[in-house]
Amino acid sequence: MSEVTAFNTQPATPAPAPAPAQDVEDLSPEIARAVEKRPEDRVVCRRIWGNSYRCNWWSAADSSNYDNPGMGGNLVTTHIIRKSRFLNVTRSRLGLVIVEQDGQTSN
Repeated sequence: MSEVTAFNTQPATPAPAPAPAQDVEDLSPEIARAVEKRPEDRVVCRRIWGNSYRCNWWSAADSSNYDNPGMGGNLVTTHIIRKSRFLNVTRSRLGLVIVEQDGQTSN
């Protein structure tokens, strides 16, 4: 038979309770309408967690090199992400406060 040796004789301490979750409103639709964009852009914003969002500016791809530019395709194959940003967004009494991840205010 094998012997079992106890290495830790201290009783296990429970982990501290997690901080209560904050109810933060998802502002994705408002952000997509508020950010600066070109007329041909389609902006898609997704909440990552808390007040952090990722926004992508989709634009039509250049079809001049297509062998049949008149043939339409799926949005994914005919559009590219022209710009992508991580944003921290909160609501103030004056409206949305949008700050890019690098710390510069976007609006």
